[in-house]
Amino acid sequence: MENAENPPKPMSAEAMRFALYNRFLKGEAKIPQMPEAYLRVRRLLADPKASLEQLAQTIKADPPLAAYLMQFADSPLLRGTRPGAPLRDVLARLGIRRLGSLVTGFAIRNLYIGKESALQQVFRARWRAALERAAYSAALAQRCERVEIDEALLGGLLQDVGSLPLLAELERWPQQSREQDSLNQLCEWLSGDIGVVIMTVWKLPTNLIECARQRTCWSRETTGEIDLADLVQIAHHLRNPQLADDALAKLPAFARLRSLCPALPTSMERLREELAGDFQGWRQLLGNR
Repeated sequence: MENAENPPKPMSAEAMRFALYNRFLKGEAKIPQMPEAYLRVRRLLADPKASLEQLAQTIKADPPLAAYLMQFADSPLLRGTRPGAPLRDVLARLGIRRLGSLVTGFAIRNLYIGKESALQQVFRARWRAALERAAYSAALAQRCERVEIDEALLGGLLQDVGSLPLLAELERWPQQSREQDSLNQLCEWLSGDIGVVIMTVWKLPTNLIECARQRTCWSRETTGEIDLADLVQIAHHLRNPQLADDALAKLPAFARLRSLCPALPTSMERLREELAGDFQGWRQLLGNR
């Protein structure tokens, strides 16, 4: 451990990026563990002998999770659910896959526990961006019908998940600048690669891992139709007010979306206006934390 008489030597930006990424690859940096409540629910979802009653009781034991899931009773995920439906009915209508996606999304909200105010500030800003990206992803999924809404929500939340453990790890790296621009740039450089490592450890589906892997591959070309990584890339553009209005038209992912939905406007501003109502609805459901 470094002391006051032997401060850490300055490193070039490239050397620091390599050293940080190497710590995650070698398992030396801490990878956040999913909460026990999440793991219990996932075990039940994977158990063909588990009953719906067991699942409902397990979720009721975690009131914040139960309240979070109940919010979706009146959402486009569950059209036709009667008002005031009990948790058991909501779980039955959600089904295993959608429930798994929502529980995962809830669990990652509290995985970052940092003490440094500069790092916390960056985390809060990036988490707000993740919520907006998830809301736009869901709004787009409602229209293209090639990506499930619950997967779109989760893909939007997880695209930048690598920033969480990276910011936590930086508490051990006092030589890294605490300037907001510098920290955000480091996250942009490393979040995708670290996100792939984390989600692989968590054993999440490949299509979610691809959202992190492809997070800055704007010229990405595929041979098939639009996929989850495409949709999340488009959502990433929509939530970025600094991009030019014609930025979407230059994105291959958007070309694939418009081949399915030719009526969608190519102007970023007009598309935001068209999605505004659905975006606000999903954003409200996702909460602030």
